[in-house]
Amino acid sequence: MNATYLAGHALHSVGAFRLLHRWLVPDRVSVLTYHGLVRDPLPVRDWCFLPVARFEAQMAYLERHFDVVHLEDAFAPGRPPSRRPVACVTFDDGFASVRELALPVLERHSIPATVYLVTDLLDSPDTVWFARLHQSICETRVREVRLGDRRYPLEGTAARVAASAGLQVALKALDREAFDRELEGVLTQLGFGGADRAKPWDAFRILTSDEVRGMSRSGLVRFGAHTAGHRILTRTTRDDARREIERSVAAVAALVEHPSRTFAYPNGGPDDLDDEVAALVRGAGLAYAVTTIEGPNAHGEDPYRIRRYGVGAADPLARFAGLVHHVRDWVGAVEQALRRRSWRDEPPSARSGSCQ
Repeated sequence: MNATYLAGHALHSVGAFRLLHRWLVPDRVSVLTYHGLVRDPLPVRDWCFLPVARFEAQMAYLERHFDVVHLEDAFAPGRPPSRRPVACVTFDDGFASVRELALPVLERHSIPATVYLVTDLLDSPDTVWFARLHQSICETRVREVRLGDRRYPLEGTAARVAASAGLQVALKALDREAFDRELEGVLTQLGFGGADRAKPWDAFRILTSDEVRGMSRSGLVRFGAHTAGHRILTRTTRDDARREIERSVAAVAALVEHPSRTFAYPNGGPDDLDDEVAALVRGAGLAYAVTTIEGPNAHGEDPYRIRRYGVGAADPLARFAGLVHHVRDWVGAVEQALRRRSWRDEPPSARSGSCQ
């Protein structure tokens, strides 16, 4: 364990994160992003697939220390102040493990959640592209794969973890046409392209329409749109982005009686959305949209750029508490303030890199 982890664990153990949250940012909303859960570890770890036992501990923590509400309720105008911090739980993509593994945990702890669906995948034998890629990397017998000029070795579990993560990042940077071509090329190299596509593992299976309808009846889980085909909306044309959004919104509305009025941008980073994309979401009749940009949310900020904290497979409870209580954000603010003060106090000759 490194010094940062030990310090964070110690501060979490004595309740320091909760006190700092109450003193510094009591009115900020914490929104959490999950993807899928697993009962047993994957043969090659993927950050997006969290052990269910870890998820249970996190939901128990939220139940003890937060008011957890649906996302649109957290940001509704005129919402009365809460005596405890407010948090929201979301799942991207619509993996069946949300029903099979997450839902029983949510029910035990009375935690509402929103699930964002890639609607073209419902009732299909396919899964989200990054899950298909990861499964292929787990099962392949080849020793390396190439993307462009770069080689990704696959000998050993650590190499496969790195290859999966690296390929996902590289593929996401491509526009729609290049993405489709290069992804199929990588899958073909791995032995799982075209007609050789493997059936998704249970961990990567996507919900069916009947499962979505059944989950929605209790009201504990709401469903929102995450595009039709999980296209990054700034990597395609405006018309295609509009179709991706509107088809997904319409599909969710046809499935459930009370669809969420929120939307999740695929990938959701700073380069994956812009003002035009946000306007398309607003034009589809949605009131809020969530990103994967991390940070706290204050009332009155842009409702189409809500920040979320991603929770990964290896995150211990202390790090989870640090995220949900915004610890990393206020530590960063303090560091920036100290750097600014240091900058003002130094003579010009001592300022490394100063060339103005």
